Amino acid sequence: MERYFLPFHRLDSWLGRLMGYYTVFLPAVIENQVHWHRLTPDDLADKSLEWGLGHIRASEPIKGFFFSPREKVASFPEKFEPEDQKKRILFGVKACDLSALKVQQKMFLEGNFRDPFYDARLKNTILIAADCSEPEDTCFCNLMGNKPYATEGADMTLSVLGEGYLFEVMTGRGNELIDLGGDAFGPVTDAQVARRDENHKAAVDKLNRINPRSWNPDLAKAIEGKIQDEAFWRRHAESCVECYGCLLACPTCFCFLLYDEAKQTGVERTKVWDACYMAAYARVGGGANPKAEFLKRFMNRFFCKFVHFKNEHGFYACTGCGRCIKGCMGKIDIRKVLAEL
Repeated sequence: MERYFLPFHRLDSWLGRLMGYYTVFLPAVIENQVHWHRLTPDDLADKSLEWGLGHIRASEPIKGFFFSPREKVASFPEKFEPEDQKKRILFGVKACDLSALKVQQKMFLEGNFRDPFYDARLKNTILIAADCSEPEDTCFCNLMGNKPYATEGADMTLSVLGEGYLFEVMTGRGNELIDLGGDAFGPVTDAQVARRDENHKAAVDKLNRINPRSWNPDLAKAIEGKIQDEAFWRRHAESCVECYGCLLACPTCFCFLLYDEAKQTGVERTKVWDACYMAAYARVGGGANPKAEFLKRFMNRFFCKFVHFKNEHGFYACTGCGRCIKGCMGKIDIRKVLAEL
């Protein structure tokens, strides 16, 4: 893999060149929170935004860029033709979100059917990963076997150093972006690589201090062993207010529903996100609902992520991003639930 160095003061000029060919999204610090932001020429001109490249993951998962919260997917009798997807760059994706894409791709791109909407968006998106140098106390990627920096799944990675950015190119698409930078990039020194590696180790050490306890090595088996322990699940679910924040912020959740709506020109079919905590999640025609009680839906979340998905695909549908912990109004910490198994 080739490495390049970009001084801080040359970032904006490179971003300006990229905007000539792509729609660019970066994490920006807004009211002390990191959010995805679509880059505009005004952003580069007035320099009013602080880029969150060195912060933790954005509040929003990147799955919404590929798996839209709501979208039209079919029509009748007129044939529905989706819009051409524009080429874009997600600049500063964290490793936990890249790992989540593996879950999403299992569901939408493998098996008997490839989702054409997801497929087109992914093919037209270049991913630039950024190290997570300052994990928060809600982060637990280390407990899920992940790291706070990307080793795969991106077109290139960046590490924030004291005087600029160290880029490591992983694909041909990454090389194309470097070429657009022209002479903005310079060579990388051994000292800079060593500093990058030290930062990686420091982030891992911090995560190990945040999450000192290890879990049962077979979470799937441990959860299955608790299936009859209603008191255990009820104790952890009692503070839940059913706001669905944990599921809507989750980068791996993939449930959706389809509904048809009559229009003047015919019928349109829409796909929207669904969530297993919602009361109507398992309801079927005629009103029957095998998960009418919330406790069953609460349990379903754990069985889906740590039992069913693991048994089917060989890895857990959780990356340890910590969004569910940070956004929970009931102060439920998924780490505590799993630690008690």
